[in-house]
Amino acid sequence: MTPHDQWLLMGGVVGLYLYDSALLLFHNEIVLESKRHGYLVSAGGALEIGGRYLFLPNPCCPHRLLIRLGWSAGEARDRPRPPWKRTRLALSIIAPWTWLLLGLFFVALPYALWVGTNVVLLCWLLLTYLVITAMLLHVHRHRKALNLSTHALIALAFDTLLCAPFAINIVRKISLRQVTPDLRSVASSLLSTAEHSVLTGILRRRIQTSLCFLEQGSAASDALHAYLKHVEDGTP
Repeated sequence: MTPHDQWLLMGGVVGLYLYDSALLLFHNEIVLESKRHGYLVSAGGALEIGGRYLFLPNPCCPHRLLIRLGWSAGEARDRPRPPWKRTRLALSIIAPWTWLLLGLFFVALPYALWVGTNVVLLCWLLLTYLVITAMLLHVHRHRKALNLSTHALIALAFDTLLCAPFAINIVRKISLRQVTPDLRSVASSLLSTAEHSVLTGILRRRIQTSLCFLEQGSAASDALHAYLKHVEDGTP
């Protein structure tokens, strides 16, 4: 394998990993990225693609859960609340495997490409798929706690085995599949004061943009004003 091929391979791995990590958010969508204490609140960056905002989670933290929420002035208030504690506990068991895969792809693979031999590269390939298989077995074992149907489990296995770099994002993929409550319930129950302030600022900007396309005093305009007031007051 020539140096040019080696760089192309590593570039492809990085590109596939980031592509699979990225989300395109609609105007009324928010993402919470879990951290050790609390959440990072984001509505995507300034880059718009097809009218949607690009969100890229921290590429160095594939173990963090992602919660994707939409807001609407007429959203339903009776959505079931997912068992987040049980889900987070089950995902915490799987999370170390994502760190192992991250090391295999971005430490062991460069070593195998630039320093090792073809035998080392083959060993890396076998070890990588062994880790992915073991991780999928863990997911299968905890599928009830993770609220994964058989169809979802098969789709996840097909996705990660067909394209190995996608397996690094398995915690994110599973967390995004969870049923989520409405955004106001999350704002009033999960977020700290500082996180709630960030969320309120995002919603205020997005709602002001939406109001520019509505007639002042209309039912839709009044509903958006009322929705923003509920979020600012922290009421569910």
